[in-house]
Amino acid sequence: MNPLAFEFAVRDLMVRDGIDARQVGGRGDKAADVIGHDERGYRIVVQCKHTTTGGKVGAPVIYQVNGTAGPAHGADVAVVVTNGSFTQGAQDSAAQFRIHLVDRHALQRWATDGVPLQRLLGLSTPLRFRRRLLHTATRLMRPHTKPLLADSQEVA
Repeated sequence: MNPLAFEFAVRDLMVRDGIDARQVGGRGDKAADVIGHDERGYRIVVQCKHTTTGGKVGAPVIYQVNGTAGPAHGADVAVVVTNGSFTQGAQDSAAQFRIHLVDRHALQRWATDGVPLQRLLGLSTPLRFRRRLLHTATRLMRPHTKPLLADSQEVA
């Protein structure tokens, strides 16, 4: 499989999982090969890294995705998919930037075992958490509002 076919295969898997996805990779793609919207309306931006020898994807790819997924593509969720693996630096950076990683083992669960991408990545929890943080930050900036407790219950 060549890199372009890999992008289309990832798109097809997303469509199978109920995500309205399209392949956008090519020259000037700004680190996005597939962009989709799930049933909740979240924009999922995927960077595909196909390796011919089961190579490792390094931290520079994560930095590129982090720099473009939100600003250039309006991503709610950023994902890097490879048929190889990720270096420790890539894993550390992805965790710091909340970028989801799909290596060859997770790809097998997704493609062969039929585990939906949303479940594979546990998308509902990080999105809800992120939205709660944005909501809390907005509330903290308003004068005369009651502070929020850690469990999101207002102080009486």
